[in-house]
Amino acid sequence: MKIFKRIFLWILISLTIQFAGLFYADKYFLATNTSIKTKKVVKSEAKKQDAEVKIPDNATHVNASFNARYLAYYDGDVLKVINTKTGEEKKVDFEDGVQVSFYKWLPDRNRMLIAEKETGKKGSSFKLAYYDVDKDVKEDIKELDWADKNAEVEDIQASPLTNIIYVKVANSGKRSSIYWINIMKEMKKVDTMAYMIGKIKVVPHEDKLIYEDLTHHRIYITGQDEPLDINGVNNPSLIAVDDEDRVYIGETQDDKISKIYYGSVKEGRNSLQTIDLGTAVDKDAIYVSSQGKIYINDNLKGVVREVASGKEYIYQGRFIQIYTDGIISVSDGKMVKTLFN
Repeated sequence: MKIFKRIFLWILISLTIQFAGLFYADKYFLATNTSIKTKKVVKSEAKKQDAEVKIPDNATHVNASFNARYLAYYDGDVLKVINTKTGEEKKVDFEDGVQVSFYKWLPDRNRMLIAEKETGKKGSSFKLAYYDVDKDVKEDIKELDWADKNAEVEDIQASPLTNIIYVKVANSGKRSSIYWINIMKEMKKVDTMAYMIGKIKVVPHEDKLIYEDLTHHRIYITGQDEPLDINGVNNPSLIAVDDEDRVYIGETQDDKISKIYYGSVKEGRNSLQTIDLGTAVDKDAIYVSSQGKIYINDNLKGVVREVASGKEYIYQGRFIQIYTDGIISVSDGKMVKTLFN
């Protein structure tokens, strides 16, 4: 009997120790509410500075890509593209007798659309091409119709979401033609309600184009016969369309805008909201980002102001454009980036 008592006692002691250990592990060692502090170690890397990008005095049509990784301009009849990080310069090649009529950066990638013009005895012919700067690849897209010798491509609007491109061609009499091209390289001439067309803007999520009728001071949307009228606004100006398909229209008097109307095209003109700028500013000084932020540039002061927040950004030299992260300007013949914060 003594042997069994001893064995039982040792078993009891062993179980007691095991339960005590499990209790400790459950309540303390593996407890979910135990506060544990961790420190993430991040390897810091020095931010690479942009290269010094020189822009000659005779450079025209200076424009940066959406992220300002590349800067392009005409140097005489030559289209040059500069990598702003490395300073590397590329010249876009064209066939003999071909000139650049117009180029436009795509809104979300380092690729540009180029309208090439070749002039002959009977008139001019246009061809649309694209140039992928990252890959250094240039390919033809589509030949456009013939036009007179003085005709030029004035604008190109493209939506990467719908893969639709609109090309605006103005003849010598300022009569405008707009061409529609899809991803299959099919082309058609767009029926418009105007002969003289001003600004054009594509609707990102729909196959629609918004355009100005310069003759009757109206704004139209393709596929609709009635203009986009706003009560009390006799001379509207098309400013922009953002990534959410919101259109921005200014109330214009003497080429100045004091109020901006904005909203979805689908919801109609009665749903447009109003922004009072407080003072009249040049319509060419108003910029709307793809996210819908409104900026006003004051060339004399060298200041860009965001309307909603009132933040002001001081830049150096001559204003060029607003890109995703800030402002591009030229000072002492060099490109300058002023970042938003």
